[in-house]
Amino acid sequence: MRNHWLGFSRLAFVAALTATASLNTGGQAAPEKKTEAGWTPNHPAANSADYAGRSACASCHPEQARNQSASEMAQSILRPAEAGVFASPPEMSFKRGKYTYSLHKKGAQVTFTATDGHKTITEPVFVAVGQGKVFQAYLIQHVGEYYRVPVSYYAADGMLGTDVEASPTMPATLETALGKRLSVDDVRGCFRCHSPASVIGDKIDTSALTSGVGCEVCHGPGAKHVAAVRAGKPEDARLFSPADLRPKMRLDFCDQCHESASNMKAEHPQGTRSVVSPAYRLEQSRCYHAADQRSSCFFCHDPHAPMEQKTAAYDSKCLACHTERGEAIARSDQPGKACPVGNKNCAGCHMPKVTVINSPIPFTDHRIRIATAGAPFPE
Repeated sequence: MRNHWLGFSRLAFVAALTATASLNTGGQAAPEKKTEAGWTPNHPAANSADYAGRSACASCHPEQARNQSASEMAQSILRPAEAGVFASPPEMSFKRGKYTYSLHKKGAQVTFTATDGHKTITEPVFVAVGQGKVFQAYLIQHVGEYYRVPVSYYAADGMLGTDVEASPTMPATLETALGKRLSVDDVRGCFRCHSPASVIGDKIDTSALTSGVGCEVCHGPGAKHVAAVRAGKPEDARLFSPADLRPKMRLDFCDQCHESASNMKAEHPQGTRSVVSPAYRLEQSRCYHAADQRSSCFFCHDPHAPMEQKTAAYDSKCLACHTERGEAIARSDQPGKACPVGNKNCAGCHMPKVTVINSPIPFTDHRIRIATAGAPFPE
C-alpha cells in the first residue's frame, strides 16, 4: 500500500485560464464595478437563521442550483450519509503497526473505530472531506477534541490507506493514534469556506453542516432575500454577487478559499508548492492584467457548473486574446499573436499539469507561459 500525502487545506479546482501575451484593457475590458466585496466567506453570519439553504435558492434558480450541486465544489465535503465510497463494501479496515482502524457505514452514519487489540475507541464521523474520486478523509470528535483520522480512502487502490496528514512515527498509545489533532481555528477555517452555516461567530455547530460549497458561500446568507422575494419586494434585500466586482476583486474573492496568494507571497514556497494557489500563479503570468475581465476566474470557469475537464474546451477562451493562424494583424483588444505550433488544446502546453511532491493530485499551473519540456519550474 502506498503512503499518500496531501498537505493542502484547499484543493485548486480551477483548471485553465487564458492567453500568453501582454493584455490591454481593450474592447473586452470590464466596465467600472465594485472595488470590494459586500460579503466574504471569512466573515460568517451572526445567526444560523440568516441562512436559507440550497433548496430555498433552488425554488427560484432551479437550473443554477441543479448544475452547481453536481460541481466539485458542491461535493468538497460531505455529510456521512452522502459518503458514497461506502456503497460497497459498507466497511473498510486498515492495519498500521499495532493499530487496526475501520470505517463502517450503517444508514446515515459512518463510524470510525481504532483498536490496539486490548482497548477500542469508537466515534462517529461528522464529515467526510473530498468526493472520493481521488481520496476522502474523515473528521471525528473525541473527548471534546477534533481529529483528522489517520486513514483515508484512496480511489486508485479502492481501499483505505495511511492518511496524508498522519504522523510518520508510530503513536505510543491508542489515544494518540486517533490521527492529527485539529484546533478549533483549523476546523473553523475549513468550514467558513466549505459550510459557513456551521460557523456562527467563533462557534462551530457540526449539526448544521451542509455538503460542500453552496449558494450562500459566495452570495452570502440568503434568508432575508428569500423573505423579501416571497413578500414581492426583492429590492429590499438583494444578495451580493461576485460578478459585480472588478476583475482583480473577483480574483481576490475566489482566492479566499483557493489557497490565498497573500499566504504564498508571505511563505515564499520552494519548488512546485506554489501551484496550489491559482491566483498567485496567474498574477505571475506575462499576460495578466488586473483590470481585464479575461484575467479573472469567471472568464474561464462557471461557478454554477461542474469544472470542464477537456483541455480543448478552453480554446475559445485563449482565442479571446490570441489571433488564430492566418490572421496577420492582432486587434487592439486581441493583442496575442497566433501560436506557431498548434491551434487547439492550448492549455495543455501553456498551462501544464504539475506534480507537487508526494501529492496524488496533479495541479494545473495557472502561470500562463511557453512551457518547454525539461525546463526548470519557474518559481
